Amino acid sequence: MEIYLDVLLVENCIINVFLMYVTSQTIKIKVNFKYIFLSGFIGSIYLLCILLFKSFYNIVFKLIVAFVMTLVCFRKKNILFNLKASIILILYAILLAGMCIFIEFNNKGYMPLNGVILNFSCKKLIISIMIIYMLIDRIIIYIKDRKEVSGLIYDIDIILNNSNKKIKAFLDTGNELREPVTNLPVIVAEKEIFNGVNISNYSNFKIPYRVVNGCRGSLIAFKPNYIKIYKDKKGNFKNEEVIIALTDCKLSDYGDYNALLSRGII
Repeated sequence: MEIYLDVLLVENCIINVFLMYVTSQTIKIKVNFKYIFLSGFIGSIYLLCILLFKSFYNIVFKLIVAFVMTLVCFRKKNILFNLKASIILILYAILLAGMCIFIEFNNKGYMPLNGVILNFSCKKLIISIMIIYMLIDRIIIYIKDRKEVSGLIYDIDIILNNSNKKIKAFLDTGNELREPVTNLPVIVAEKEIFNGVNISNYSNFKIPYRVVNGCRGSLIAFKPNYIKIYKDKKGNFKNEEVIIALTDCKLSDYGDYNALLSRGII
């Protein structure tokens, strides 16, 4: 029987990625897909080692590889966590292997003497189901995330001396910035929105901030006349006095919004 090494490695990588994907769902940790793929690729390299060196085909190496895969995928330094994740991964692998053996036995009525199944009859079907499951799950997660984000975006009119600026602001529940002197809430907006606006014509401020990692800094800010914040699609709005802090950073990767709204405004 001919076995194509590249096909075998690709199929094994898909199965490993699926097992890591399901493991991450079980322990409820969001993982960047590139780390899941890298982990699955490492599992495929181990398969190659088994084919080249029979000494790798033992329980000790299998446990070590499972631990390394979880370490690469989740990137946690907690040994206990990695052990638990490795156990879950191994249990899923055993469950999948048992299911394959059951299907093969029912189709052929016997098992190979050496216990190795090379030409699994339902292999393509199962791999297809794995790929479809991961794709559908990622699409559902993406749609849910987009829906949650869109529900927290507000249309805002910034009223200036001689013009208005329309922005879309995301309600950042972690944004509690206030200007220390006036105690007004702060909206962090992309600086390019105000190109052509001379902010020196307004009251200027420096807004101190501190991020989670302890870094501190300050943002240049100004006080517009007022803002109109639209609370719903019917056009209902309220006027608020705020401070606008300017940032050079792009706030949304997808361009959904260009400002961060303080929860003190809503």
